[in-house]
Amino acid sequence: MARKERPLDEGTSPLLRFAADLRALRRAAGMPTYRQLAALTHYSAATLSDAAGGRKLPTLDVTLAYVRACGGDEPSWKHRWTSLAAQPPDDRANRAPQVRAFNAAATMLATVAGPGVVLWHIPDQRVVTVLPLLGPPLRALVFTSDDTHVIGVHTDGVVTTWVI
Repeated sequence: MARKERPLDEGTSPLLRFAADLRALRRAAGMPTYRQLAALTHYSAATLSDAAGGRKLPTLDVTLAYVRACGGDEPSWKHRWTSLAAQPPDDRANRAPQVRAFNAAATMLATVAGPGVVLWHIPDQRVVTVLPLLGPPLRALVFTSDDTHVIGVHTDGVVTTWVI
């Protein structure tokens, strides 16, 4: 018996919708196992499962082989794939890149989490403080050399400095 597919991550990003639609196509085809699809496509079961996993965009060749094996409309899927591939990876996933910084001694970590920048004291594994994050997402974080400030560069180029 085949094991169950991993649930897709929550959200409505274009990449997750693409993966969900690949899964729906497979269901409409009678839910063939990934091994059965692998025999038809000459791609591994793992590759085909990853294609519908929603974590990264599969290659066009893998996508079209998956669609073909499930009896889908290849030209429309090629168009969808091409449109999705043209988007920057962060736009596909609707998530900001992971932004983090360590101080020079590697005892402090600054990372974006929710509405703020969380400062962690690594040796004690505790949160020191949460710095308010206002404005657009951050593109970069850095500690000053004396560890008295954290500097954030937003995606619009504005710089924010926090005293710690």
